[in-house]
Amino acid sequence: MATGIALCRHPLTQFGYERLAGRVDMRLLCHPEKSLASVTTGGVAPERVTVYEDYDVNSLVEYDAARLVEDEGCAGVIALSEVDIMRAASLRERYGIPGLRPATARLFRDKAAMKDRLADAGVSVPRYRTVETGLDLLSVARDFGFPFVVKPRLGGGSVGTRVVRDETELRALLAGGLQPSFYTPAHMEAEEFVDGELFHVDGLVLDGKVFLQTVSRYRSDILEFGAPLSTAMIDPDSGRAVELRGFTGRVLDVLGLLGGGAHSYFHCEVFVTSRGPVLCEVAARPGGLGIVDQVDAYFGVSTFDLLLDATFGTAPDGPAPEGSGVTGWVGIPKSFDPALVRSCVPEPHRALERVHRRSAGARQISSVDLDGFLVVRGGTADELESLLSEAVSRIALEVAR
Repeated sequence: MATGIALCRHPLTQFGYERLAGRVDMRLLCHPEKSLASVTTGGVAPERVTVYEDYDVNSLVEYDAARLVEDEGCAGVIALSEVDIMRAASLRERYGIPGLRPATARLFRDKAAMKDRLADAGVSVPRYRTVETGLDLLSVARDFGFPFVVKPRLGGGSVGTRVVRDETELRALLAGGLQPSFYTPAHMEAEEFVDGELFHVDGLVLDGKVFLQTVSRYRSDILEFGAPLSTAMIDPDSGRAVELRGFTGRVLDVLGLLGGGAHSYFHCEVFVTSRGPVLCEVAARPGGLGIVDQVDAYFGVSTFDLLLDATFGTAPDGPAPEGSGVTGWVGIPKSFDPALVRSCVPEPHRALERVHRRSAGARQISSVDLDGFLVVRGGTADELESLLSEAVSRIALEVAR
């Protein structure tokens, strides 16, 4: 039986490996809390699961994965998190395992390298600059003007991302120092503030081709931690959806994800502005929180099962499935009763509820730091907007109490 390796920072309650039982001997290298390995092993025998403290920066993760490859061989490596994309790509290149390689993976991780490549190809991106010091940010303030955005080049979950609106906020940022953030070094990127509505395009690339995708709109500010968070698909036949699918395809092609035989999720965030689409950023991994289940509910499939099948040798040979209606999701805030969220949406429109945990504290530290989400289905985009608006309004009232 072939051996597979999964680097698991995502919940095994959401991304399980039961589908591979009897076909692939999976070895799971897990984050102790994020993967919820204490709750489930994702359909893998417990002796095949290893948990690592300080997972994000623990170099034993890639070391032990390499030793497994050397001892047993490896048919494929699964990695769904920003912190694992380069780890997995390096393993594949070192040992000749099929899949995304470091040169391509880096373009989906390093926001400056990403924008360098896209700008050279004529893809619209914000003005940007790498920054390390206060002098660098002084130049940004002079050249870009206020407001502007500062973010970790290798970050994720919007952690460490700041909109600097004036001199006072810039001084406050500098007074704290440009410290390491999340699991990234202190290397930062600054870019102009883009005044536009933020959309996200999500899907699955199989064998170097876009197999399926959806286009959705963020209905709330993803940097406003603690506010009710939701997104909604737009009409897939609309001109906007066609435009954003085309823009995303161009981005994926320029960055090398298409045409090379790779299998990967993608999550592309795009501003719609008066001058057309402008890239926010793009990742070779699934979107956070309810996005994967939103996509799955729309198409009536498990995209993760499709990814597993393709990675381990049985990619689908038929056409992509057709979607039904439109889907969106609303987040379950930390320390919030999921039943209250459920009660905000009529039962026929509840496609799926997923609760990862019940938090003891209410402080949200990233855009994806919520207790779970509810996927909502509407017959039309207008109906979905109405359902989500009602749910968000009621949740906001409860949170304010």
